[in-house]
Amino acid sequence: MAPDFTKCIVGALAAAGLSTTDPLLVGFSGGRDSVALTAALLLAGFSNVTLIHLDHALRPESAAEAEWVASFAQTRNLDVVIDRVAVAELAAQMGAGIEETARHARHAFFATVARERACSSVLLAHHANDQIETLVFRLLRGAGPGGLSAMAPKSERHEERRSYSLLRPMLGIWRAEIDAFVKKQGLPFLEDPSNALPDFTRNRIRHSLLAEMERCMRRPVHEALWRTAEVLRAEADFVKTAELLLGPVPEQLDVFELRQLPLALLRRRVARWLSERGVSDIGFDLVESVSHLALRIAPAKVNLPKGAHARRKAGRIFFEGPPLLLCLILLSLRLLF
Repeated sequence: MAPDFTKCIVGALAAAGLSTTDPLLVGFSGGRDSVALTAALLLAGFSNVTLIHLDHALRPESAAEAEWVASFAQTRNLDVVIDRVAVAELAAQMGAGIEETARHARHAFFATVARERACSSVLLAHHANDQIETLVFRLLRGAGPGGLSAMAPKSERHEERRSYSLLRPMLGIWRAEIDAFVKKQGLPFLEDPSNALPDFTRNRIRHSLLAEMERCMRRPVHEALWRTAEVLRAEADFVKTAELLLGPVPEQLDVFELRQLPLALLRRRVARWLSERGVSDIGFDLVESVSHLALRIAPAKVNLPKGAHARRKAGRIFFEGPPLLLCLILLSLRLLF
């Protein structure tokens, strides 16, 4: 199992243009998956690996887990970077959800370490089971082809003062294969008790919904769902490329030009326009509402997150930022944390 497991990861990284001498940052929780990824990299001869661990301070045992991570790295002569963010406190101060705040904190941490270490590749240990759980989760929220393609093997992140690549070289590897690899190598790992709790939607999908789908279909569904994500990623990439060929998104969108586009391209154009103006949480409903500014007579204004607006006037759609006071509040929170 070990050679096949390792070869799969090496192949995925080679496809991303990386070799065994390139510097790599590994998002490392200490759980089974990130331990397996790290062990495979070392077996394959990757010589410039740094573990990065963010303590979210959400569980009493998180500080002890950070110490375990430091010990794991030390015994293997690996560099390690550990930081702590009180996510619950930060979420309360910013009026945001725990998961959203934790995600932003992680990516800010990744960007900071990538900048300090002059490294542009951050590896995450998401695997094939995570992929299908993501697909099902997004399906039940009404996602389109882009969302249903789930996680990309490689995606670019652009944070403050640093851009880096997020790589997921284990998306073609199933949890059972990881378990077998970890057992054969005798690897220690941390067990997160929250993974078994039914309180979280992803856990209910993993432990209940997927099993019920297989009972209903009377056959395994995991590989079929995984293939669906692969097919939809290719479709979404095609639409993305077609939209990019239209050229840069102008400061103001021309309503007549938007109406000439196929609906899929129109939505992609609008989503890109919103993204380039710093709008967060760009989901289907928001894109559809802004698209309707071009396709319908009313309304002529759409509310955007954080007090901003999209408005149509004289055949053009333009962006209105939030009021100055709100901008100052958001800026002060950003500088503080």
